[in-house]
Amino acid sequence: MITIRRVALIVALVAFFLPRTSLAGGLNFELNVNSSDIELKGSRKFSLYDNYTESGVGLYYCDDYLISNLNFALKDKVLIPGLTLGLGLKALLGKVEIHNRDYDLMAISFLVLGEYEFGERFFSLPVNASAHISMAPDPLSFSDTDRYLEYCLAIHLYIVKNGAIGIIYRGFEARFDDPSGRVKESDDALLLGFKLGF
Repeated sequence: MITIRRVALIVALVAFFLPRTSLAGGLNFELNVNSSDIELKGSRKFSLYDNYTESGVGLYYCDDYLISNLNFALKDKVLIPGLTLGLGLKALLGKVEIHNRDYDLMAISFLVLGEYEFGERFFSLPVNASAHISMAPDPLSFSDTDRYLEYCLAIHLYIVKNGAIGIIYRGFEARFDDPSGRVKESDDALLLGFKLGF
């Protein structure tokens, strides 16, 4: 059974490590919720030659699962002004409960992401739209995990320069090995949240 103690431990670890990255600048914090889901995310951007990289941590919690992740992506502004595309990797670790049985989720997934800054061209306040997809095939899935797929679409409206409110649609599907055959857990959720930059 997934306990609140595990959630508290991961949140404490995130809170312990993130302040140490703030000295490098470009720190973002995000909290998204609905009636049954909580999502915490933290990330840091830094320049790398002509591109920039973004590294982050995340935590998804619901009654049936607890999934933490570490991610790293190389990003660049391409094609048209305001558009950013990126490629990276995401490491996942967690527990998923299916029919009163806990399965260990462990995977390293490929990450593809995109982001578009609308600015104030179409709206009176700056708007940012972003999307990502993350997939771990069987060779990159470990322990009980057989495959993992995750996708996310988000729109953020910047109320102040470094603060935004957002609507986020997130979903995932995880497949696991079981003596009785493969089982899967899938979930999708619409969340409301805010993002702060420092």
